Amino acid sequence: MKYGIEFRHLHYFACVAEELHFSRAADKLGMAQAPLSQQIRQLEDRLGTKLFRRTTRRVKLTPAGEIFLRHAQEILGGIDRAVTHTRSISGDDSGTISVSGVHVALSHVLPPVISDFRKRYPAMTVDVQVLGTAQQLELLQNNKVQVAFIRPTNPAGFLKTEHILQEGFVAVLPKDHRLAQKENLTVKDFAGEPVITYAPTVGASYYHAIMGALRRAGVYPVIVQEVSHTLAIGTLVAAGVGIAIAPSWLAHNPSPYLVYRRLDDIPAEVELLVAWHAEEKSKIVLDFVETTRRVAAMKDVRTAIRWPIKSIPPTQLESIDGR
Repeated sequence: MKYGIEFRHLHYFACVAEELHFSRAADKLGMAQAPLSQQIRQLEDRLGTKLFRRTTRRVKLTPAGEIFLRHAQEILGGIDRAVTHTRSISGDDSGTISVSGVHVALSHVLPPVISDFRKRYPAMTVDVQVLGTAQQLELLQNNKVQVAFIRPTNPAGFLKTEHILQEGFVAVLPKDHRLAQKENLTVKDFAGEPVITYAPTVGASYYHAIMGALRRAGVYPVIVQEVSHTLAIGTLVAAGVGIAIAPSWLAHNPSPYLVYRRLDDIPAEVELLVAWHAEEKSKIVLDFVETTRRVAAMKDVRTAIRWPIKSIPPTQLESIDGR
């Protein structure tokens, strides 16, 4: 390897960086401390910089060590993914599949998908991370994730996508707000109200669906704050900053400060797609996509995404509202 740095150097370094203790790292690696220290010094010599500050009482990464750790972890993770991917193509049903998704995918779609998938592949580990669509596309293109759950995007030659479901919306209100006394709301009820919504650059799908529905109803809201995450909307509404329209899955997060009301006149039009690499050959990865397809077609999954709360009188909403 160029610079004389080998895989074992990265493995040893990452273990010491994790433990910040040479003796514990040596025990974890199943080797004596002296040869481990020698390997780290050899790595530092070949890099031309110190990776650790050592005293009699503690071990600490240097700034150079922190940078090198990020690269080492990326390389080690890439090797793990390469081994798993190669084994999956050859028919070895063990290893790790990397999956990413926007928040609703992790909260509502992936739990039943992973549960079903692991019945067929009990030896497989599913690595999951929550990311925005742009980040997921970059990782998918670079083979750092195998399956991604994204919002609609411009067509890309490296990508295959399939529609999974569409999300509905609810009104999010402080528990003592006057509109909380109504059983159902329409978007016209938002006229003249201070509204919290998504930033158009980072929450584009939700932003355009919500603002489009308001404008079609002739409502031009008083926007008091824009946010990048749905949970932030719940926090600000609970604090009394304003009211909001949010995706239905938020109503699965009971709060003693919030009530949720169904909105019948805003369509379920925000799509969720499953995406994978166009040149994907792994049977395991393609089976994960097929499992997603099958599970997402189930009525209870689609219903939860669109309408997680029933239209019932406000006095009966204690269990939902957390009051």
